[in-house]
Amino acid sequence: VSHYATCSCLSDRKKYPSFFRTIPSDAFQVRAMVQILKHFGWTWVGLLYSDDDYGIYAAQSFHQEMQLSGYCVAFSEILPYDTNPRNIQHITGVIQASTARVVVVFSPSSLVISLMEEVVLQNMTGRQWIASESWATSPVFHTPRFLPFLGGTLGIAIRRGEIEGLHDFLLHLRPSGDPRNNMLKIFWENMFGCSFETGDKETDGEQVKRLCTGQENLSTTSTPYTDVSELRAAYNVYKAVYALAHALHDLMQCEEGRGPFIENKCANITNLKPWQ
Repeated sequence: VSHYATCSCLSDRKKYPSFFRTIPSDAFQVRAMVQILKHFGWTWVGLLYSDDDYGIYAAQSFHQEMQLSGYCVAFSEILPYDTNPRNIQHITGVIQASTARVVVVFSPSSLVISLMEEVVLQNMTGRQWIASESWATSPVFHTPRFLPFLGGTLGIAIRRGEIEGLHDFLLHLRPSGDPRNNMLKIFWENMFGCSFETGDKETDGEQVKRLCTGQENLSTTSTPYTDVSELRAAYNVYKAVYALAHALHDLMQCEEGRGPFIENKCANITNLKPWQ
């Protein structure tokens, strides 16, 4: 059960009978983008996409939806995974030469960063960017450096949700409550600038780190760790876990003659079929 895989290719039930997800496929994202273009009357747009299943399938869907709407794709370029400046400069050259002022980008944020760095260097303003969900809400782009070029960008965002009790749970975690969790210990040492190790080897520059008590107060900190205002992918994880839990519960509670399948049968708990 995936919380983040949006490729429409995974909707093929014959190829992937046991794949489920709690995030919409890109087919919905593409339709939403074309609706945005229709709303503003943008009929002549450029397209950039990553060289992977995510970008390639989204680009195919986008071309199809644009044709159905009678709109045109001015140019279509692949964002490469290598960071060769020549490739990026070629793409920015295509954007500059085109009369299209709207550019749609289906790509992970890591590839968009290289592109936007070149956009800044070339002082390329006057473009309306349309962002896919994989980079639309990325904080990397919310900086004074990028704002003159990306201000006003429209994008599709993963639905935000609230996980009841998560904030309090995070604040009450303590290394002593889970002594075998080394990740929690490392997080704690970085958060409070202390060390659980005794001895003179643990230094921070020239200064010896103070000893962690494990009782330091997380509520006095302000970091992404305690910020639960933008739970998007995390909310999809939450939904995936609960969907699976409910499915298993229903499977175990199923009574023959009152099941969901043909003749009200139940699934065989020891031989469960993917489609069930």
